[in-house]
Amino acid sequence: MDLPKGFYGITDERFGCLESAKKLLDFGVKIVQLRCKKLTGREFLSIADEVRKLTEDYGALFIVDDRWDIALLSDADGVHVGDKDISPCRIRESVKENFIVGLSTHSVEEVLKAECCDYIGVGPVFPTTTKDKPHPTIGVKLAKKMVELSNYPAYLIGGIKLENIDKIKGISAHGFVSVYDVLSHDKDYFERMISIWKN
Repeated sequence: MDLPKGFYGITDERFGCLESAKKLLDFGVKIVQLRCKKLTGREFLSIADEVRKLTEDYGALFIVDDRWDIALLSDADGVHVGDKDISPCRIRESVKENFIVGLSTHSVEEVLKAECCDYIGVGPVFPTTTKDKPHPTIGVKLAKKMVELSNYPAYLIGGIKLENIDKIKGISAHGFVSVYDVLSHDKDYFERMISIWKN
């Protein structure tokens, strides 16, 4: 399955899981990851079902963060996992052929070890407020090296804002993630960010 180039949207509980998904879709985002760390499994599945319907209406891919069981139950297009979650190769054993599996990477070693996934996340490139206990910042130079070494399309993530996006546009990444900066602004602001990335 072809992964959208450019922006990769992720929801944020600070703006509401469902509400931020709607906002991203209204912005025209073509891939949305539902990340809701503080919900019970039942609550998460309920929202995932709603986001699945929304993404179908908008023609966007739907990815679930961490919980591949929720991804399967909600008929999501895929799941994104981290270094402490079930490995992509184990997930591959139980999902359909075109199921998307993304993997977070935070070092050259993790990039080189990545397997059985469709894309990787590379970061955090800059300091981030999205996670309570983020991994150490890797910086632009290391991010560029990780992208170049990857066998998979790479999305840059972590602290990316309108004010610093020009620093990463020269990296040959498949796309980038900006959570708080995008969700806390309007569509015009988002489109300015995309314009800088493309040009």
